[in-house]
Amino acid sequence: MAEIIDMHVHFGAPKDPVSGCYWSETFEKTAAFMFMKLMSGSFSKKLTIIDIEEKLFKVINESKHVDKCVLLAMDKVYDENGDPKDNETHLYVPNSYIIKISKSNSRILFGASVHPYKTNWKNELEDCIHNGACLCKWIPSSQQIDPTNNKCIPFYQTLADHDLPLLVHCGPEYAIPTSNKNYIEMNNPKYLRSALNMGVTVIIAHCSLPYLNMLDIEYQDDLAEFYKLFEDAQTNNWKLYSDVSALATPLRSSYIPDVKRKIPHEKLLFGSDYPLPASELSYKKSKNVLKWLKFFFEALFAKNPIDKNYLAIDDMGFNKSVFTNASNLFNAIIK
Repeated sequence: MAEIIDMHVHFGAPKDPVSGCYWSETFEKTAAFMFMKLMSGSFSKKLTIIDIEEKLFKVINESKHVDKCVLLAMDKVYDENGDPKDNETHLYVPNSYIIKISKSNSRILFGASVHPYKTNWKNELEDCIHNGACLCKWIPSSQQIDPTNNKCIPFYQTLADHDLPLLVHCGPEYAIPTSNKNYIEMNNPKYLRSALNMGVTVIIAHCSLPYLNMLDIEYQDDLAEFYKLFEDAQTNNWKLYSDVSALATPLRSSYIPDVKRKIPHEKLLFGSDYPLPASELSYKKSKNVLKWLKFFFEALFAKNPIDKNYLAIDDMGFNKSVFTNASNLFNAIIK
């Protein structure tokens, strides 16, 4: 029986010499940092990696609806010479740390992150695959990656050879800042055509939805390109998917009917974007007030944030396969 997998869970920690994790002072001014403090129960005190680990493990281990979660690494920024740019990296979570965590907890899957510009990318990517990676994650704006850069071509070939999915953040990115605003444009899914044409399994995060609805005027094109990619996917025989992480927010609710209508249900993967909180006010599928109130109170009193997101996504009326599609996809990875 296929497992229910939350394939989009984030980790971050202040500078820690043992794990190698760190975040910048700029990151500490973001809403994502505030959510991390809130979720870890350390809102009024200084966060430590121990606080974050304890809360994360508790949430994952105590989930009643989700069997496993993909915990995502986050590589540094690199320039085109392959040199790391630590002063422009706002969140770093080494692959080695997530590998260690995943091997200590059977409910955690390893989501790798390897920058395609780094000089040793091939060795690191293949080591990640050897250590059980189920995907590779990029945030083009935050990591300063141009998916059309020629340096990505051999990277794409390796991904395709192993059937390792590439999870790419698309649309607005308000969680992890960028030190070079020119790369914000790279979050547009239209730049992923080269990867798709090379046979890479591409997962577009968040359905490329604007986060602030029509206030995100500059990201309406990202959404249009997202739908265009799926229109072209069947003709081109692309391995294209999207996840539904961070959809359980009120300002994205108006997009849900189009996502359900335009994207094949077998191409949608369940995710939360934890520690981003899910809202019980995110969507009202049923016009039956009693049914909606039943869902509202179930979600309201769900203490586990991953379970709350599960309930919210389930209430949106997606095909039930959305919860197990990731499990079937990950089984195809060639080690």
